[in-house]
Amino acid sequence: MPSPARRWGLRIAAVGLAAALGLGCAIPASADQLDDRKQQLNGQISSADDAVEESSKALQDAIATLKASQGDLAAAQAALQSTQDQVTAAKAEDARLAAELRAAQAALDEATAAVEAGQQAITTQRSTIGEIARDQVQQQHNLMGVAVLLQNGSTAGLQTRIQLSTTMMETNSAQLDRLNQLQAQLEAAQAAKAEATAKVAADRAAAAQVVVSLNALQATQADQQATVSAAVDANRTAQEAAQAEVAKDTQAYQDLSAERDKVNADIAARDEAARKAAAAQAEADRKAREAAAATSSSSSSGGSGSNASAGSKSNSSGAGSSTRASSSGLAAPIAGARITSSYGMRVHPITGVYKLHDGTDFGAACGTPIRAAASGKVTQRYYNGGYGNRLFIDHGSLGGVRTTTSYNHLSKYAVSVGQTVKQGQVIGYVGKTGYATGCHLHFMVWRNGTMVNPGSYL
Repeated sequence: MPSPARRWGLRIAAVGLAAALGLGCAIPASADQLDDRKQQLNGQISSADDAVEESSKALQDAIATLKASQGDLAAAQAALQSTQDQVTAAKAEDARLAAELRAAQAALDEATAAVEAGQQAITTQRSTIGEIARDQVQQQHNLMGVAVLLQNGSTAGLQTRIQLSTTMMETNSAQLDRLNQLQAQLEAAQAAKAEATAKVAADRAAAAQVVVSLNALQATQADQQATVSAAVDANRTAQEAAQAEVAKDTQAYQDLSAERDKVNADIAARDEAARKAAAAQAEADRKAREAAAATSSSSSSGGSGSNASAGSKSNSSGAGSSTRASSSGLAAPIAGARITSSYGMRVHPITGVYKLHDGTDFGAACGTPIRAAASGKVTQRYYNGGYGNRLFIDHGSLGGVRTTTSYNHLSKYAVSVGQTVKQGQVIGYVGKTGYATGCHLHFMVWRNGTMVNPGSYL
């Protein structure tokens, strides 16, 4: 069984379509006229039913499409945002690695310069030591020390020659130490250069990988931006379609409200006419009784009295037929059936419009007998695009209040217009005609021409 709001939404769309086709906005005056009209419009009604169902489905499909498009758009935006975050992070990493690479390259350049300088220094030092060695080879031999002592000259000259020899040996030793020092510095510079070279290579490889990743992310980002753009367009289209269907639904409800107002006015007018007729009949009966009493007192003729009595009886019978009363009130039209939707205002789950559910719904299988809520006279039965097969019973006065009931969505009728029925008599069968997606009875009540909550009188 569909939800109350769903059924009501279906109902109002059906009435809107039926109104557009000229179906059921006015209540025909007789059963024959109604049945003839239904036969004439059979094809249109059939088409109306199909179109109504499509309209209702269109509204729900439009909302479903809108929700799906909103979900797709949100997912696409989330994916794009995630990729954009990754792109931002990749760009930051690329910038960091570029800075590191520049620093590593600067360190490599410095280390390379240091190695070149060291190599140049060693080359120079080796040249200096070579020159000293050549001088020593040229100037010295194994007996140089003896030669220094044996050379002619003064004691002062001897000391000078000894000092010179010592200085030359010390100088040669110092140059060798300097060479060793330069060699150690060169090795350190070469190690630093090797380390800087490895760092530059690693940084370049890392930077290259980040560039590859960044390029892939940017390609993904472009695709996702296109997806988001398409999702935005789809969502806009879905919103427009949903708004159009909501507008149709709103118009349909307005059409239904207009029909309901017409029915209310017709019943109120009929009840008022019945009250006036009853009052006029009562007044006529009173005058007839007074006239009969006056005639009886002024004339001794038995024939006149008999005629007056007969006339009074005839008039009284007519009054009785126009004012039927039931002391038992209204009984449930389907005993024991579950109420699936009560009378009252509610918010449409899709459009958010505050709407009136103008009757009480009894859930029952199609074909279940429907019984008269009270004794009365069948005044109308006809088909309406929203309410389906409808049947109205005028119960006359119940507890001093004129009461009318209506039975809707019937699968078929069991009584005819003008027929008098008793409380509990089968008048029709449960169906799902009109704007109903499941088998149920939509039961309505009017008291003194005003539509009321049936639950308050059952």
